[in-house]
Amino acid sequence: MPPYVLDTSAVLCVLNQEDGADQVLALLGSSRSAPPGRAQVLVPFIALMELEYLLRRRLDSGEAERVLLLVESWPVEVRESNREWGYAAAQLKATLRVSMADAWIASLALLEDGELVHKDPELGQIPGLKTVPLPLRASHHGA
Repeated sequence: MPPYVLDTSAVLCVLNQEDGADQVLALLGSSRSAPPGRAQVLVPFIALMELEYLLRRRLDSGEAERVLLLVESWPVEVRESNREWGYAAAQLKATLRVSMADAWIASLALLEDGELVHKDPELGQIPGLKTVPLPLRASHHGA
């Protein structure tokens, strides 16, 4: 079964209890029952970096660290960079108007033939990208 790839917006959706959080939580719940070594939900390293800088802008260091540890305890595989992925991200960034983080995150979903879970309308422009769009932010409770 192809994995789901969480965009930073999907992680924040859960943390902020936004519309769509139940969808992400359902994916995480199904990931708990996956066989060992067969991650059903991937979190790109760059999504964690984005999350960390956003948290550190809004929260004190201890609280930011607590939230990061919570996310890292989810039933996900954090995917670190490699040359193939870096090349794919560079190709995407060179050909489309997407942010650097979005290029990394979307290219992981493409490489893994996974579905990108997100709240970012601009990701719909990426050819061949399978997505699970979450409802756009109707309410924001702060991470």
